[in-house]
Amino acid sequence: MNSIKEEWVQIALDLTSGLSNKDRFERLLSTIRNALQCDASALLLFKNQYFSPLATNGLDSDVIGRRFAISQHPRLEAIARAGDIVRFPSNSDLPDPYDGLIANIKSELHVHSCIGLPLIVNERLIGAVTIDAFDPEQFDKFTNKELRIISALAATSLNTALLMEKLESQSSHTLTTSSFENSQNNTVEMIGESSAIQELQTNINAVANTELSVLITGETGVGKELVASALHHRSTRSEHVLVYLNCAALPESVAESELFGHVKGAFTGAISNRKGKFESADNGTLFLDEIGELSLALQAKLLRVLQYGDIQRIGSDNHIKVNTRIIAATNKILSDEVKTGDFRADLYHRLSVFPIFVPPLRDRENDITLLVGYFAEKNRIKLNASSIRITPEAIALLNSYSWPGNIRELEHVISRAAVLSRAQSNDSDLTLNPLHFSIKKDTQIENNPTQQEDAISKVNAKNLRSATDEFQTMLIKKTYHENQQNWAATARALQLDTGNLHRLAKRLNLKG
Repeated sequence: MNSIKEEWVQIALDLTSGLSNKDRFERLLSTIRNALQCDASALLLFKNQYFSPLATNGLDSDVIGRRFAISQHPRLEAIARAGDIVRFPSNSDLPDPYDGLIANIKSELHVHSCIGLPLIVNERLIGAVTIDAFDPEQFDKFTNKELRIISALAATSLNTALLMEKLESQSSHTLTTSSFENSQNNTVEMIGESSAIQELQTNINAVANTELSVLITGETGVGKELVASALHHRSTRSEHVLVYLNCAALPESVAESELFGHVKGAFTGAISNRKGKFESADNGTLFLDEIGELSLALQAKLLRVLQYGDIQRIGSDNHIKVNTRIIAATNKILSDEVKTGDFRADLYHRLSVFPIFVPPLRDRENDITLLVGYFAEKNRIKLNASSIRITPEAIALLNSYSWPGNIRELEHVISRAAVLSRAQSNDSDLTLNPLHFSIKKDTQIENNPTQQEDAISKVNAKNLRSATDEFQTMLIKKTYHENQQNWAATARALQLDTGNLHRLAKRLNLKG
């Protein structure tokens, strides 16, 4: 009892510390592990019938990315419904959500000790702590009273973090973590803890609750739709509809009708009046994906709506007022499209009042592992598997790949691997190894003589200094355009000090 009291003091002291939430949660689990001598533990947030891991100890690294629907996990459902400490019998036949996911134990835990601590504040479940030990009698020496105290302290720690997160978001719109959001029921979750995703979250929260137009840029497959959804659901328009339109999929013949609607008889086939996307999104948000694919004629009409706030249905002289916020997205560099005359400069400036760049997956350090866990759990449910485990070798392979198709490609690769594993095994416990993935570890250019010769042939310089200058010039120009002509963002992408980048750019005659 005395040793446990010492751990209580540590948890209580951390409540008043200036720790980040990530460090606070990890220390909480470490303290619990020391007190109870368990082999694995997890702190879970409960929202919308899902448990989302906020921190783990003794579990595989991809567990943080997983989202556990309680309807799919009987033990977690029992914890959510109990309202008090849950001790599972060591021989319980209920499947453990962490089967195959406990570090160094890659099989089902047939006999082990497991406890669930529901975290309840004001009679509301906000989360849980799960504790596992290989010794089936490990927790017998601890009373429910002792465990309730740990549960209460953990609940206070989590609730304090949630309140602080909410206050910071309301006061400054600078929320940088995405751990506390759930992807169900009209809210949006972005899986990741990298500095790149935190910067993205900061930008989203800065502009979400304004009426400014936003231009989302980034490569194909990075999740621009998810950013648009986050902007809408964190805005004052969240109670109204978010309307999506893919401009690239619009045939020219129907594009104007899709955007602005038409009246009966306006053209052959117009058998009734029809609202366009602008009217459908009235008081809400209209997301125009692939905005760079709109024709110049439609760009002019879109500009008029942004200027005057009204639309005309095809075949009608009436002007209809619309109160619609515009969020646009593109994988093109629109500033270059403006220079070539393929995109209107005035529309570009109207749309890009607040540009947001979505980083490619290769620039999101450590996020790949979390996303692998997230997609693995989604596929476990789809395939009705008991568990899906990814071997460390497979995790290493996935982290070594450059992901030209970004998150979309990663999702498809995990899905294919899970299906292959299921087809090759009669077991409902699936293990994904490197052979299941249709990718290869990226090789360095110096190991490929052909690529090396091709790269050298593109450089016109005759000596090393001028060749270096030429390469630096090309790289800086490319990165500058990829970052919407923002020098600070370019410096971050190149991992350079901003002052050093400015000096280098001046030396290379890239700026005055």
